[in-house]
Amino acid sequence: MPTNREIYFDLLKRNNKYLSKSVVVSLLMDASDFTDRMIFYSHFNDEIKDYQKLQQNVDKVANGEPLQYVLGYAFFLGEKYHVNKNVLIPRQETEQLVIETTLYIKRLFGEAEYFIVGDVCTGSGCIAGAIKRQFKGSKVYASDISKEALEVAGDNLKDLDIGLLQGNLLEPFEKENIRLDVLICNPPYIDDVSTIDEQVYQYEPHLALLANPSTKFYEEIFQMMPDVMNQTHFLATFEIGENMDEQITDLVEKYFQEVRYKIGKDMYGKSRFLYIIK
Repeated sequence: MPTNREIYFDLLKRNNKYLSKSVVVSLLMDASDFTDRMIFYSHFNDEIKDYQKLQQNVDKVANGEPLQYVLGYAFFLGEKYHVNKNVLIPRQETEQLVIETTLYIKRLFGEAEYFIVGDVCTGSGCIAGAIKRQFKGSKVYASDISKEALEVAGDNLKDLDIGLLQGNLLEPFEKENIRLDVLICNPPYIDDVSTIDEQVYQYEPHLALLANPSTKFYEEIFQMMPDVMNQTHFLATFEIGENMDEQITDLVEKYFQEVRYKIGKDMYGKSRFLYIIK
């Protein structure tokens, strides 16, 4: 049986664009059940535990299938989430959205232990899970229009006290007469398929990516928010496309009065987040 070191350098020699150093390490760690990179490197000269599994996964990744779908999981803010082709792969930008949302929650609600959060378009459930772990006393709901996506979320969130709702945007909250203090949402917003990475377009669910126009789902949510959000004070945060500043600003000013709002930048300096605060 070959060692991790031997296979690592052998795979890099292929010069396959999908087999980067970090991807190869992830494949090797998975094949030998390592979850910590430092421990993996301390066993770099050991034989691979499941070489057949590694070969199968390498072939899939080398042919373009995303690493996370091949492995069946992805990490989000340090937690492991099951993913498949029914949900988007969690991304760093969404981690940033959650981190900044938690800061806003602390400013708005102070020491309050109980407030109600809705994660709309939940996908894998990573946002809902991260919020619940950060605010254990809160009541969190995760909703999605896709039954298949909600099954993935349910598997990921089964050990947390999170309500699952199936339906379009805010409709399930209206139906159940649930009032939210915090809304967090990463809706579809891509209207030009030519801007999507080929690998993403081929493998990730179009239902969670595409919108025509790009503001379609934001406007639908804004229209429904008065029937769902706490009227005294609330926080709504959204992930947005990098060129949507003007369109989003126009919609916020069309549908809301007496609110503060801000468009925030991601780690690359691109417009990526919308915060609405009442």
